[in-house]
Amino acid sequence: MTRRDVIFSVLAFGLSALAVSAGPAVAGAGKIDSCTLLTKAEIQEAVGKPVKDGKPNTNANAAVGIPCEFGIDPYGTVSILAVAATPSNAPDQVAAGLKKMKIAVTEAPGIGDRSFFADMGYGMLQLNTWKGPHYLILTMMIPGATEDQQKTAAGKLMGKVLGRL
Repeated sequence: MTRRDVIFSVLAFGLSALAVSAGPAVAGAGKIDSCTLLTKAEIQEAVGKPVKDGKPNTNANAAVGIPCEFGIDPYGTVSILAVAATPSNAPDQVAAGLKKMKIAVTEAPGIGDRSFFADMGYGMLQLNTWKGPHYLILTMMIPGATEDQQKTAAGKLMGKVLGRL
């Protein structure tokens, strides 16, 4: 197993840990194709590295939602998932679930109705955001980037996503 395979496995774990509470695809606004929420160019501008085209993660649990993943060489990724906000995936419940798994959670004021970062470990960072009927999960692992650089890039990218909802 290569380093990239290990890191993608960790990413899949991070998303699946939230999948239990994520709920079905975004309701009320119709199903959202996560690959329409960000462009390769927007991600490249935010992270300052070449980015590969976004592709649906077909290994994800389709009942929860299919995230769109953009590869960043040599082993990085940016992933976005949009699902319906439900009582079972409300911010306090998601934060409590992450904390129970010993994942550090830090509020991110000024993004959407409510947002927080989750430090998934191994250089991976998630920005969990709620806006109206939407719950969005932006996961980043940018090789060589600091946590602050990833947080800044995640905030910029989530701003683009929120502008499209």
